[in-house]
Amino acid sequence: MDSRLPQQLNNLLREGSISQVDHASARCRVRSGQVHTDLIPWLTPAAGSVRVWGPPSIGEQVLLLCVDGDLANAIALRGLFCDAFPAPSSSPDLTLVQFADGATVAYDSAAHSLAATLPTGGTVSIVADGGVRITGPVTITGSVTVSGSVEAGADVVASGVSLVGHTHPGVQPGSGNTGAPQ
Repeated sequence: MDSRLPQQLNNLLREGSISQVDHASARCRVRSGQVHTDLIPWLTPAAGSVRVWGPPSIGEQVLLLCVDGDLANAIALRGLFCDAFPAPSSSPDLTLVQFADGATVAYDSAAHSLAATLPTGGTVSIVADGGVRITGPVTITGSVTVSGSVEAGADVVASGVSLVGHTHPGVQPGSGNTGAPQ
C-alpha cells in the first residue's frame, strides 16, 4: 500500500480561505490549516462562450477540490459564507447579489419585485442600438434629458397644461397662425 494514500484521501476535500488573488491569471492561493497552495484556479459558474467574471476576495472561505488528493491539482470551490463574509440576507424569497461597494441586485419572488440599488453617485448605462421597450407605467423622479425626438401616442401634460387640448387666449379664429411659443 502506498504510504501517501491516507494523506491523499485526507486532501481530496479541504476547507480553506483565499490568501492571494492573481487577477491576470484568474488564479488564487488558499490557506488550509498549515498548508498554503500554489496559485490554483477557482470555480466560476460559466467559462465557455458564456463567461462569468467575479474574482474571489481575500478571506473568502472555499472548499479545495484536490484531484487525486494532490494539492497541486486543487481547484477552489467558492460559495461558503463565513464570519468575514456572512450571508447578505436570511429571506427564503430573496435572490440577492451584493457587491463590494454595497450595490445590490435583488429579486423577491414573494413580492414579484426586482430591484437594482447603487451607492450614491452610481450610474447605469444601457446600450441597445436595436431599442429599449418598457411595458408598464413608468415613474421618473429627477430631470430627464433627451438628445433625440420625443413622440407620444397620447396627450402630454406639463404643469397641468395639455399639449393636445390647450387653447391660446386672445387669438382670433380664422386661417392665420399664432406666433411661436414664448
